[in-house]
Amino acid sequence: MKKFLSLTLFLISCGLSALSQDFGYGKISQEDFAFDHQSLDSNAKAIVLREYGSADIVIDDTKGGFVLEFYYHVKTKIVHKDGFDHANFEIPVYTSGNSKEVISSIKGVTYNLVNGKITESELDKSGIFHEKSTKSLQITKLTLPNIQEGSVIELKYMIRSPFLYNLRTWKFQNSIPKVYSEFVSKIPEICIYNINMRGTLPVTKHNRESYDTKMRSEIGNVSGTKTTYALSHIPAFVTEDYMTAASNFQSAITFELASYQIPMGKSQNFTRTWTDVEKQLYDDDDFGGQLKKTALFKPLAASLEQTTQSSLEKAKAVYQYVNKHIRWDNTTGLYASNGIKTALEMKKGNAADVNLALIAALNATGIPASPLILSTRSNGYPNFVHPVISDFNYVVASINIDSIEYLLDATEAEIPFGKLPLRCINFRGRLLPKNADSHWIDLVSQEKSSVSYNFDGALDENGELKGTLMVQRFGYDAYNKRKEIKSYNSLEEYFEKMEENNSKISYLSSHVKYLDSAENILVENFDIHIKNFGSAQDAIMTFNPLFVGNTNKNPFNLESRSYPVDIGSLIEESIYIQIALPEGFQVKEMPKRQNMILPNKDARYIYSTVVADNQITITVATQINKPMFMPEEYFDLKEFFSRIIQSQKVEMSISKI
Repeated sequence: MKKFLSLTLFLISCGLSALSQDFGYGKISQEDFAFDHQSLDSNAKAIVLREYGSADIVIDDTKGGFVLEFYYHVKTKIVHKDGFDHANFEIPVYTSGNSKEVISSIKGVTYNLVNGKITESELDKSGIFHEKSTKSLQITKLTLPNIQEGSVIELKYMIRSPFLYNLRTWKFQNSIPKVYSEFVSKIPEICIYNINMRGTLPVTKHNRESYDTKMRSEIGNVSGTKTTYALSHIPAFVTEDYMTAASNFQSAITFELASYQIPMGKSQNFTRTWTDVEKQLYDDDDFGGQLKKTALFKPLAASLEQTTQSSLEKAKAVYQYVNKHIRWDNTTGLYASNGIKTALEMKKGNAADVNLALIAALNATGIPASPLILSTRSNGYPNFVHPVISDFNYVVASINIDSIEYLLDATEAEIPFGKLPLRCINFRGRLLPKNADSHWIDLVSQEKSSVSYNFDGALDENGELKGTLMVQRFGYDAYNKRKEIKSYNSLEEYFEKMEENNSKISYLSSHVKYLDSAENILVENFDIHIKNFGSAQDAIMTFNPLFVGNTNKNPFNLESRSYPVDIGSLIEESIYIQIALPEGFQVKEMPKRQNMILPNKDARYIYSTVVADNQITITVATQINKPMFMPEEYFDLKEFFSRIIQSQKVEMSISKI
């Protein structure tokens, strides 16, 4: 960056560019309060009336060199109290070495209509807070005052940044609808950006024109291109279950600095190659520097050398050692926050501390290991065309034993050896072997999320059900349940919470097997009693046999969905219930058999009932046989779950003989 700034001194500033096309600050009208949000979204809790932003590259007349001026201005109507949180703003500001971004000109106001007159409540400086997030990131937080239902709020600010590569993404689409959003970029010809539009919404305005940059070089004026992008009547982006980061699919414009060239002077290419990225990471003290700290694991290596373990057994021992000696602090990170040595001493660190330690320890014990960098599901997809280090926020270990590749994440004891947590299953990661070319690795779950419910019991003539229930979980379902159980202070507290959450079931005894063994199936055994399981009237008793494991909420409720359903893994769920009927009763009416299959057997559902020897047997099986469904498959999947719910609501009845 210092080299870049020194080259720009060949330019002479003739004044900073002025903001253009912004709407007037403080110009609030009765029409703003009267705006009918239902014309755009009847369910909106808040709505952006107008939004404007600009990014100008200008000359810093105080320090010399270029500076990027990012300006933001928004006016929003708060429709409902559930939309009050849209009066909260968080503004990221970045630092690198001695260079930093500066936020200024923050102005905010809340307008309310009181007895037909507009009142104003201005943002006070005491309501602005600066919170350090990481060593390179500070978050400026503020909340506009006196928010009420019907308030109109307005905010504007300016950020001056020396980091030309950080031309901020403009998000047209967000969690609330927008009437109009406009962004203007003013880029001199010496800077070249890769510009990408993502999302499914078409831009309604896209104008390009030349503008006066107010810059001159030794050979004459520097021209520039002013580009205006705008969208109107923008629907809210509605998130649903089974999706990766919303940023993957929201309509937005992204800018990546590719290169710059001084007229008749030097040029510099900012589009990096993976070779550049590998060198940068391996030269960084908080990444490659940590991988060199193999000496910290000499005692472990010596201990394992004395045994006759296979390479796989040795790798598992190293994996368990790191998991036991460094507790994950629940934060992600591509770079170590504490460093391996400190993390071992403190027994605590971020994901990079844990997994860089794992790689170093594996190498120290003679098992070649390489880092694989990735972006977690909540962080969004990385750029697959051009390497952008900031897109990645996680690192895991990769080893190859007997021609089998294992990806390892030692952050949590609930993760089996060779498996990644679901947060890491995000399309692809980049493997960075030390002495070979890097390459993409598909991040695909190698196991199912599986749960089965098995009940054997008896129903008496008073409608009371007693019996034994066994729940078996494997894969991600076991991982989630182990984490849930361990979040309580004791098993007793967990069982008490279970009974509290389902007051209809009394747990007479409870037991858990393999809670601390992630390699095994998690098993829960219960003796249960349901007092009012059946409802009797006129010698007929009715009940729903599916009292456990049933699906009662459809995860898919949109009319249509423009982004994939990304489940992350295959799913298997089964319910097997046997109920002995009371003496003198027979089945009067029972649910019909169901057998549904989606095209290509992508999903299947079976519901069957059998009556024999005065006993009913209910078998339910649900399979999701692929981890991702495309938007055009959404309706079928939505209808699939809708029919499951309907089938599991059906009651059966028995009557006295």
